[in-house]
Amino acid sequence: MVSAQLITMDPARLIPAAEAIPSPWGWFEALLLLTFVLHILFMNLTVGSAVIALAGRLTGDKHGSGRDLARELGHRLPTFLALQINLGVAPLLFVQVLYGQLLYTSSVLMAGWWLSAIAAVILGYYGLYVHDAKFESGGGLSRLALMLSLACLVYTGFLLSNNMTLMLRPQAWDVYLTNPRGSFLNLSDPMLWPRLAHMLLAAPAVAGLYAALIGVKKRRTDWVEHGLKWFTRLTMLQVLVGAWLLASLPQRVLPAFMGRDMLATGLLCLGVALGLAALVAGLRRKPALAAGLVLGAMLFMAATRAEVRQLTLAPYFTPASLPVTGDQTPLVLFVVSLAVSLAAIAYMLRAYARTDGQTRGRG
Repeated sequence: MVSAQLITMDPARLIPAAEAIPSPWGWFEALLLLTFVLHILFMNLTVGSAVIALAGRLTGDKHGSGRDLARELGHRLPTFLALQINLGVAPLLFVQVLYGQLLYTSSVLMAGWWLSAIAAVILGYYGLYVHDAKFESGGGLSRLALMLSLACLVYTGFLLSNNMTLMLRPQAWDVYLTNPRGSFLNLSDPMLWPRLAHMLLAAPAVAGLYAALIGVKKRRTDWVEHGLKWFTRLTMLQVLVGAWLLASLPQRVLPAFMGRDMLATGLLCLGVALGLAALVAGLRRKPALAAGLVLGAMLFMAATRAEVRQLTLAPYFTPASLPVTGDQTPLVLFVVSLAVSLAAIAYMLRAYARTDGQTRGRG
């Protein structure tokens, strides 16, 4: 058994040996970035639409615009969650390919909590169906189901943030010596709470922008105004949360985003600039332009997140050190499958949009 003194001296000794990968790591990092952005887009639409719908149910009058928008978003929520889950599989697998020995270790340390995420997602998924099905006939039950679903989704996000931050902290893994039961949570990490807040605030902001786009399509100016209020106000708040998140970075990592590393600084500046440009577009009542800018901001922020991960792990591990077998077959098969899958999803979304989301019980 590794002694506590030895672990304190060299946390890297706790990191298991890495497996060889079939292709150069850059390919997998690029695919991780692409698939993560797709996943996070639908996460924002799911969680954010649930927040806006619940607010509309709790504060809107019986026949008001808030209730109408809640009904519209409620029709779409099961589909959003289905796409979020399916699009989340690929980035999780790519994290395992590049950082598997780190992710598996953090997952074991919080295994009891981590496994509970499965039940939370299933319960939340069915709750969204109940909310939609009982919207008119069972108002109380419908609202309760939506609250339960939202709580389950936020809880799952909390566990994901715990795991993804804990995998970056080998120096904290010696907790296993005193807590081998799989009940550890990374609550003492300064990055955990601002990172979680940043993700949760982004969700209703993006969903508000989506609601505004629906309002444009359906000629509902009240939905446009309502959605843009969610987007602009929460985006303003994100400026403060983003500064909190930046300040929470490890002291040896923060200077890289303050000008020491041009790539890290450039990615952060581009993400912030696009986010602020989207805010200006939202304030000028241009939801389509704001949506395009938000997608760009999400891409650069995801790349910034990847830089934070690599810089934080640099003393212990870098994916560039992974041995490469040179077998390109798995990568080619995945890229072809991904292209076909994205084409199929795009077709389904277009077909779904033509129905205006009026068919219930999808997913």
